[in-house]
Amino acid sequence: MPSTVIYARKSTESEDRQVASIDSQIQELRLLALRRSLPVDEVLTEAHSAKAPGRPIFGQLMRRVERGEVGSILCWKPDRLARNHADAGRVLQALADQRLESVITPERTYTGDGNDRFMAGFELGIATKFIDDLRANIKRGQRARRERGWPNYRPPIGYLEEQGTKKIVKDPVRFGLVRCFWDLLLSGAMRPSQIAKYATDEMGLRTPKSSRSGGNPIQVQLVYKIFKNSFYLGVIRLRSGETWKGGFPPMVSQEEFDRAQAILGRSSRPRPSKHEFAYSGMLRCGQCKGILTPELHPRPNGKTYLYYRCRRRLAPHHCTTPALPEHVFEEQILEDLRRLVVKPRATQWILSNLRVALARDEGTRQATRQSLQTALHATEQEWDALVTLKIRNQVDDETFEWRRVGMLQRKASLRLKLDQPVGSTEHMVDRVAEILEFSRTAPAAFLKAKEDPIGRRQIVQAVSSNWTVEGKKCVYLAKEPFLFLARAAPSFSCLSVVKVLRTWLLKTEYFEPMPNLANAATRTRPRAA
Repeated sequence: MPSTVIYARKSTESEDRQVASIDSQIQELRLLALRRSLPVDEVLTEAHSAKAPGRPIFGQLMRRVERGEVGSILCWKPDRLARNHADAGRVLQALADQRLESVITPERTYTGDGNDRFMAGFELGIATKFIDDLRANIKRGQRARRERGWPNYRPPIGYLEEQGTKKIVKDPVRFGLVRCFWDLLLSGAMRPSQIAKYATDEMGLRTPKSSRSGGNPIQVQLVYKIFKNSFYLGVIRLRSGETWKGGFPPMVSQEEFDRAQAILGRSSRPRPSKHEFAYSGMLRCGQCKGILTPELHPRPNGKTYLYYRCRRRLAPHHCTTPALPEHVFEEQILEDLRRLVVKPRATQWILSNLRVALARDEGTRQATRQSLQTALHATEQEWDALVTLKIRNQVDDETFEWRRVGMLQRKASLRLKLDQPVGSTEHMVDRVAEILEFSRTAPAAFLKAKEDPIGRRQIVQAVSSNWTVEGKKCVYLAKEPFLFLARAAPSFSCLSVVKVLRTWLLKTEYFEPMPNLANAATRTRPRAA
């Protein structure tokens, strides 16, 4: 004989919300069964949303109905059974096929009769329409929140969400420490695995504590997620590809973020070892494009020599690149650093003339900013025109979505550029003074840092990139503005230096900080404060 089952469901899977609703449903339904003299064989409860198919308890119940094991279901309202078309169709079809005798609620009993099934379909349709309207309202609210620059998800470590305003602000405890992660990676001082260990052991940093999780040590997986998350760039990026300009303060610049991605993109980066090599992971073979591996070779005389060797056995073809002695590479770097030295007297002349030249270019910088504002205004007008065409149904969905994503990315990029502070003449002159001072002291600091591999690595990375070993010589690209200084070095007239530095300043949006050479001979770690 088919049994009678009570089915009670709450609309959330959380254990601390709406827990009492299930007990009250069961109590009311037991009184209803007692009044109608219905024997209740089983009580089924479920804490699962019904907005989409896939509830396990409901699925088992409907399979028992289809096998003829359950004849009647008692529930508080029809929306407890279904809030989506698939589950609603299963209930209505079971009533139509007489596999389910009745669905009993305190207000009404639904049977296989056509009128009852019509009313049941009407009630279930209202429940589904409620979910559809709720979904549309939530999406509209989330879209409006993103347009104001606030994400609809919890911010990553380093940021907090204010309880009252729901705005994203800096975490006063963790923001500076997470920023330290980026400095360690960009300077080449540590790899992500070392940063995770340093954050846990020396900084004492833990993940934010919530009611259910948090308070855990920093894992290396979290460090990788931090370096790949564009949220720290001040950008809200969704899985669909949509990009929005955030209203919260960014932690890194676009240049720093791109450099971090380039560093993390090296799939052949060496794993940590007990030895620290200054140029590990930097040098690439010119023949097979593989990363050169550092090797220590002790000699009978008690000296130890360091070579960077290509792993030929892993190359697609036989590689004939000879090993590069570290001292040969450093001699080449030191010679190039000496060519970049600008004497103090020449430095003063260059700075004074550069200040005059940049003052004349103030109008050009303001015109560039005005051009960006004009482009942003044109993009917003184009966006309004596209929305108008969509409302009039004059553009198809695929074209609209493609153009919409492109415009959002363009608007976010333009707003990021406009939000960058316009460098004053004195600020740019100060940056050039720092660069010239670095070029003057770099050779001596490089010689002092014999026992400091991190210091030597920072100096090399500050002035060059793309290191390729060909024969027993390393070929690399000089970074800006040292590339301009290298070009001006053959004649090295102060006027030519002023020209190349002015050209670099006018086309540069981000100034990479120079390594601190004050303690080049001693390894320094950033403090946790």
